[in-house]
Amino acid sequence: MKGVTHLLSDSAEWMTNSEFVDKNGNISNAIGETKIEIGREEISNESWVCINGKKICNCYRISREDESRFNFECENTLLGKEIGEFKVDKNVVYSKFSVQNTKINGFEVVIKNDEDECYAYGSLFDGSELVNHWRSVMVKIY
Repeated sequence: MKGVTHLLSDSAEWMTNSEFVDKNGNISNAIGETKIEIGREEISNESWVCINGKKICNCYRISREDESRFNFECENTLLGKEIGEFKVDKNVVYSKFSVQNTKINGFEVVIKNDEDECYAYGSLFDGSELVNHWRSVMVKIY
């Protein structure tokens, strides 16, 4: 579908407003930012979120396999090194990942509704046990 874009289509900065729910149903709200830069050889995604007074950073290095598949490595200040992949279907980015040398794994789905707004939904697991799940609204600020 010509003209359809997704989160990894363009360089942009996004403000995020998120809700995290732990396995016991406790809710924590968070704010953050995501900066995506599309380079010739790779895509970078520098993100942070502030939750419960703690800032967690994610530094992604993303390589394009083809127009609908990307691989990534991410340094997460809380979890460690994440390895994963993105799959794209029109305006939706599907992500799955695992944290190196652990049983921690997860997934996220990011839906770009228009040029200036995305919705993200994801879950984090330790093996098969749920750690938390989240939903975020992303609004383009640049």
